[in-house]
Amino acid sequence: ARSRRAGSATEPGPPHLLQDKLWLPQPNFPVLARPRVTGLIEHAARHRVTVISGPAGAGKTVACASWAAGSPAAGRVVWLTLDAEDRNDWFWLYVCVGLNRVRPAPAEMLRGLEDASPDTFPLRLVETAQAFTDPVVLVLDDIHELTDPSVLNGLDVLIRHAPPTLRLVMLGRRQPALQLARLRVSGELADIGGADLACTAAEADAYFAMLGIDVAPDERDEVLRSTEGWMAGLRLAAMGAGVDSGGSARVTALAGDEPLVTDYLWDEVLARQEPQIRTFLLRTSVVPAVSGDLADALTGQSGSVRTLERLSRENSFVEALDRGGGDYRYHPLLRDVLTAELHREIPQEIPVLLRRAARWYADQNRTLEAVRSAAAGRDWDYAAQALARSGVGVVLSAEPDELESVLALIPTDHAVHDAAVSTAWAASRLWRQDPDGAAAYLDSATRALAGSSPVMRRVTEPTLTALRIMHAAEQDSGDHTLTREGRLLADSVQAAVSTQAEHRAVGLLWFSLGTAGLRRWEIAEARHALRQADRQLGAGGLPELRWRARAWRALAEACYGDLTAALQTAGDVRRGTVSAMREASCLADLAYVQVRLARDDLETAQRLLTEIDPSQAGHLPGEPPVTDVAALMQARILLADGDAAAARAVLSRLRETWARGRPALSQVVTVAEAEAALRAGDTGRARALLLLADGGEQPGRGDVTLVQAGLLLAEGDFPAALELVGPWVDGTVAGTAQERIAALLAAAVARRRLGAPQEASALVEQALELAEPQRAYRVFLDGGPAVRSAVTVLVPPTSRNAGLAGRVMERFDAQSPRLAPPAGHENVRLTDSERAVLCFLPSHMTNEEISQALYLSINTVKTHLRSAYRKLGVGSRREAIARGRRMGLLLSRAGPGRGSPGRGFAG
Repeated sequence: ARSRRAGSATEPGPPHLLQDKLWLPQPNFPVLARPRVTGLIEHAARHRVTVISGPAGAGKTVACASWAAGSPAAGRVVWLTLDAEDRNDWFWLYVCVGLNRVRPAPAEMLRGLEDASPDTFPLRLVETAQAFTDPVVLVLDDIHELTDPSVLNGLDVLIRHAPPTLRLVMLGRRQPALQLARLRVSGELADIGGADLACTAAEADAYFAMLGIDVAPDERDEVLRSTEGWMAGLRLAAMGAGVDSGGSARVTALAGDEPLVTDYLWDEVLARQEPQIRTFLLRTSVVPAVSGDLADALTGQSGSVRTLERLSRENSFVEALDRGGGDYRYHPLLRDVLTAELHREIPQEIPVLLRRAARWYADQNRTLEAVRSAAAGRDWDYAAQALARSGVGVVLSAEPDELESVLALIPTDHAVHDAAVSTAWAASRLWRQDPDGAAAYLDSATRALAGSSPVMRRVTEPTLTALRIMHAAEQDSGDHTLTREGRLLADSVQAAVSTQAEHRAVGLLWFSLGTAGLRRWEIAEARHALRQADRQLGAGGLPELRWRARAWRALAEACYGDLTAALQTAGDVRRGTVSAMREASCLADLAYVQVRLARDDLETAQRLLTEIDPSQAGHLPGEPPVTDVAALMQARILLADGDAAAARAVLSRLRETWARGRPALSQVVTVAEAEAALRAGDTGRARALLLLADGGEQPGRGDVTLVQAGLLLAEGDFPAALELVGPWVDGTVAGTAQERIAALLAAAVARRRLGAPQEASALVEQALELAEPQRAYRVFLDGGPAVRSAVTVLVPPTSRNAGLAGRVMERFDAQSPRLAPPAGHENVRLTDSERAVLCFLPSHMTNEEISQALYLSINTVKTHLRSAYRKLGVGSRREAIARGRRMGLLLSRAGPGRGSPGRGFAG
């Protein structure tokens, strides 16, 4: 066998082995003992095959040599360092010599290996290994250098048939070209990768301390950040350590343009690549992460994904960021080296590359990256175009700090005089709840809009108008001129929209109009706007905003009286799974509450309302605060349940805490208070409140008119009531379906009292026909005894609406007299502690569990409960829950009126 191998060598005679290939490596530089890594190798080497892979300088050889030299479990180790010249005969000869050194079997058996040919050696080794008295570990270092197919085939045979007494540990910069998949699946193979070899903070501290270098924690963290734990990087940082004024060595952050780093990475990584691959790396280094498609766009070639995959597999300091997305990134130090080389070799290409990157990012709706690349290339006009195309999408998809750091790359002079850039700044400031900062940018954008091109104006003007409406709504300025202008603009541009950017802009405008309308409780206008927003945002590819628009639309449909549409729309939102849909789902729950209320399912409405957590819904500028809406619904439920005093208490707290300074909300609360007073029979207070409401910022509102009609009916002024609701009855005024039914019932009561039963009957029939498809019972019950009497007398059994009339009468009959509230209960004042304990009662937690949740003793909890029961006039937990709900004390987890307006309230 030896003569055959010698005969294949370049020189005749016996082979001359390179003995250092069989030596255990002994580094000539200080080596840090890393028990964590050697422990990983110790555990991995119990498998039949272990692969340790990582980039150059990752510490593979040093770590494995330390393990082999110091671990008793390593047993007999045959170490073989490979190189590209190793061929079939020489490779197995080295293995044979290594085994003779450790002598794991009788000498005659090992001599049998010497006589084997290179082709039969693997199987002969398998036979011999079955007689090994102790396990033998064959360590193949630099396995990536091995390219001879014969050697690789022989290793496959050895791996497939070797007994447990022969184990392989292979070290290389990439996974070896061997058939290892079956072993990996069966659990017979262990992998140790670059991430496992990366140096930790504790190991870095120990390493620098071993070298006598003083490194502060922040300096150490900076070195780890730039090197990402790469062991050679830490050594290079130590080699470049300077000496401070006190004579101590100090390490500084490592940069890729330092000669030590450049020389190492050039020799170990770049010089090993073909020229076209080096050029590929240079051109793609202009971006922080690169995919195959982006690389194709940058280089003007195809097949880049295969190049990136190969570089990643070879551990060439190219890392796959995820398995499915196809994005890769270069090690920070390698990217530094490439960037410096790019500026030296082809600086004229840099602006071109950055422009290509910006356009590719924009086409992928990655606006921040597009603007960043355009700004790096000083292409300010394209940065503005990218912002305009994205519209509010860039705000929805980015953290405010990141967005503003990118916007800050655009010079201030350009930002102030460009409508799109100023609009983006305004949006960011609005989302950050900085109305003053937003106002300044809105003014700049408005001034710059006239100088925009027609294409840019078609996108920027609707976006800017939407932001102005949102800003005004958040300020509760009640600028009706602005909303009218917004509606006119939305109507005029909607028919001509053609691009995704234009759909986004118009969709945002309709969204702002819809939420502003809901904030002022202008239900019909809000419903129309949110329907339009739903369609436009869908076409514009803004799913996050579309689902919020759809959730608010569901509420508007419910308040309008289209209960079927509300349930369908809210159900669409609830069935969503992404995080944006889950957030919108909380808003959609408000629609479910309103539908249950309108259908007279008060128990379910109350339960759903109690389960709503406003903090989970988030808040966008201009939207009505969820807590306000929930409080109004709570008052409506209490009023429908016959507890007018508790409803007044909720409305009073709402006025004191949230309605102050908000004219639109104040007017809505005043109308509700007037209705509660009318239900309680206090016509004087109702009249005073209605005068106050009608003198608000929105005179002639439908809800004001209907309560006024109810007051006139209660006072016996039937002609005046009939005249008042006439426009709603004949359709002159386009109110909501709910208002139309209420107006028809009021007119029917007035006609009947005026001696016109036939006209009254026709009006009741119209009301029933409108209510039938929606099963809207509550509007009839809210009409009280007068409506009950009218339905009883005026709807004959032969009427086609007799079925609904019968169900309405069943609900009238089911209304039991309410328990008389304790005297003065509207003035009940619980302490914060009593109220906190009370809010836990619906959860059915025990007193002990409540005490643990509130960090109170159980005796203190019992004391608070006894005091709360006494003030509420109840004697049990069930009665306390019922009374607390009627009084609005269980409105939310924090209780109504408590806490500051935080994120769940206005942000």
